[in-house]
Amino acid sequence: MNADPEEELIRQIYAAAFDPTQWVAVMERLAMSVGGLRGCLTRIDVDTNAAVEAILLRSDPVWVDAYAQHFWSVNVLMDDKTNAKAEPEWQPSVMTEEHGLERDAYLSSEYYNDFMRPQDVDRALFIQLGRSGSVASNINIGRRTGEVFETSDLEFAARMQPHMVRAYEIGRRIAGPLGVIRNLAEAFQQSPHAVLLVEGDGVLVYANSVAERLLDRDSGLTVINGRVTPMNSEAARQFERVIGQAARRDGPRIGGTMSIPRNNARLPLAVRTAPLPFDYGAIHRMTAPVLVCITDLEAEVIAPSGELRDLFGLTSAEIRLAAAVFEGLSLPEAAEQFGISINTVRFQLARIFDKTGVSRQAALVKLMMRLAGGPAS
Repeated sequence: MNADPEEELIRQIYAAAFDPTQWVAVMERLAMSVGGLRGCLTRIDVDTNAAVEAILLRSDPVWVDAYAQHFWSVNVLMDDKTNAKAEPEWQPSVMTEEHGLERDAYLSSEYYNDFMRPQDVDRALFIQLGRSGSVASNINIGRRTGEVFETSDLEFAARMQPHMVRAYEIGRRIAGPLGVIRNLAEAFQQSPHAVLLVEGDGVLVYANSVAERLLDRDSGLTVINGRVTPMNSEAARQFERVIGQAARRDGPRIGGTMSIPRNNARLPLAVRTAPLPFDYGAIHRMTAPVLVCITDLEAEVIAPSGELRDLFGLTSAEIRLAAAVFEGLSLPEAAEQFGISINTVRFQLARIFDKTGVSRQAALVKLMMRLAGGPAS
């Protein structure tokens, strides 16, 4: 009996969380389902165009280079809705090239005539996966001239998007920027996040060192008779359901998200789950192993100094001030701590705002939180 194509695509999506080379197969299945010709998964800094990364499906890398060198600057599709820095609360969406742009304006643009048409791409479908600061991650599917995306195509992409967002985020956390995992245990051990592997009945298979420390303290999550379970009874029932959805063999295997309350803590643990490919489990198992990625929302988060330097070109003095703002110091307190004048502090802050593209201290802290990624520890 042939598997349902939609279930097969979902399975492939979660396989890509552990082996990013699988994103090519994901895009191929996705393109086949919506009538697409080409595809690419990209990470692009929409402000500086730095650190362009791409995984391509039937696309020529020459056009990725051309985009990086010039066409990003004339991309008429990059408005406030697609810009990764849009405030206040960005949410991933599914859209086409006609989203907020008149068709005639698109067809008359340099971007269409000199970039899209030479690739035999007329229509474009954009599936946003996530953002970190000004760096946006998207899957783009192109159709040939004369073909259009139907409502059913957009609905299909919208059904797949939550799975792709979840798988991509987990992959980014445990594997680094579009890196291929060669050894799961090694990759998990190097992760700054708490990572567990459990069976469908909750039996603990593996915990990295960060997860072991989390389980050793009163974190709201414990191991009883070899099974991972929240201490809160309602959360335990939800955890069982979420794990079961990712582990079953007799239906679509999907990931999930949930929170786990803790004693003597204001904020809960944030939990993401994703099914591991069956290749990672014994064939006689009734359920497949499940990855559980945990973030402690109250864990100390260190200011992302390296990212501020590499992405935005902040100087050492500017990074020092940004870290002080991140820790909650006022400008006068920072001036006193650093032994400099308040005017110097204000000048440095203005330079930080100019380089990062934010205009408020709260927005700067939010940007740094996204870059830091707050691990459970």
